[in-house]
Amino acid sequence: MTQELLNYYRSAASLGLIPDEENPIFLFNQTHTDLLIDIINGKIDLAQLVLLEIRNRGVDPKTGKFIGWRMGEDSYQVA
Repeated sequence: MTQELLNYYRSAASLGLIPDEENPIFLFNQTHTDLLIDIINGKIDLAQLVLLEIRNRGVDPKTGKFIGWRMGEDSYQVA
């Protein structure tokens, strides 16, 4: 994230323009430090975890549209 974009999100947060749950600078606020360290060190694949969450919500990872809960689909593989 560029400094300009970071400043934008900080300003948007302080002005209430973006809900906290949609502001990426707050994404990891409640994440335990040990998990963040494991992500930084490559022990946790964040993209795979996000893809799993998208799958659990029944959403197509390419379109963001609800498609139902299909288990074992190839569309749920990280490229």
